[in-house]
Amino acid sequence: MSTEQGRRDDLWSQDTDVYVPVAADYQPPAPPSRDPAPIGKFVAIAAASTLGMAVLAAAGVFIGSQFGKQSESTLAATEFTAGAATATQSTPPPAGAPLATVLAWIRAGAQVDPAKFHTATDTDGTATDLGTAVAFTSPTKKIQCMTPRSAAADAPGLSCLVNFDNPPPRPAGHPNTEWNAGWVDFPGETAGVGRAANDQGQFALGYGATLTYGSRLTFDDYECRMDQTGLICADPTAGSALQLSSSGPAPFGCFAKLDSKSYGIGYSCTGSDATVPVAPPRPYR
Repeated sequence: MSTEQGRRDDLWSQDTDVYVPVAADYQPPAPPSRDPAPIGKFVAIAAASTLGMAVLAAAGVFIGSQFGKQSESTLAATEFTAGAATATQSTPPPAGAPLATVLAWIRAGAQVDPAKFHTATDTDGTATDLGTAVAFTSPTKKIQCMTPRSAAADAPGLSCLVNFDNPPPRPAGHPNTEWNAGWVDFPGETAGVGRAANDQGQFALGYGATLTYGSRLTFDDYECRMDQTGLICADPTAGSALQLSSSGPAPFGCFAKLDSKSYGIGYSCTGSDATVPVAPPRPYR
């Protein structure tokens, strides 16, 4: 062989790979089998998770329902308590209630400006400035109250005209004088209902502005509240209070009923009616 036949670039002189022929019944090797255990574990874990979520959801629904019931019960109790408080504030104190209860009820009313009650207007529409005196009337006009403009007035303090269903009779000491059964004097430590009066006194000037139901008016030593059942005024300094309505007067606090020489019904904290007038009122100044 010549030297040229042995060159490395000779095709026949290169190294070659020899492959074994494939037999007719040759089968390729099977891939390695996988262990089914991890798949089963995964399925079990997923099932357990689903079950746990279902249990948690059911527990949440139960707890939510119980919380809702508790919330509804709490709300109902709150509404009941609020309703009871409202009823207590809107219901006037019963006969014989302590003065503290009466004052609490009066002070639960809506405070109004006393400056709006310093004028009296007569039936002709003429208005009179009362100065520091106060005048007011109930929405039905069955109760009119006023304090005197003059310190020389016969009846100091608060006076009212009330349309009583069953007014008190005149006392035996005034058989022949003109009798005003609806006149009420409440100077503080005493009170009198029904008196001899041959004129209208300060009410000749007319009547004051309307004190609406649920309203509270404070002036001088008095605290008053108007209600659909009537008017209650108190004098905390004297320790007395008086309710006025068409059904009649009702005393509170230190008031005790007594036989009066000047009034059809008398009340006193001292057992005497010496502070109330015994003579018919003079014309109002």
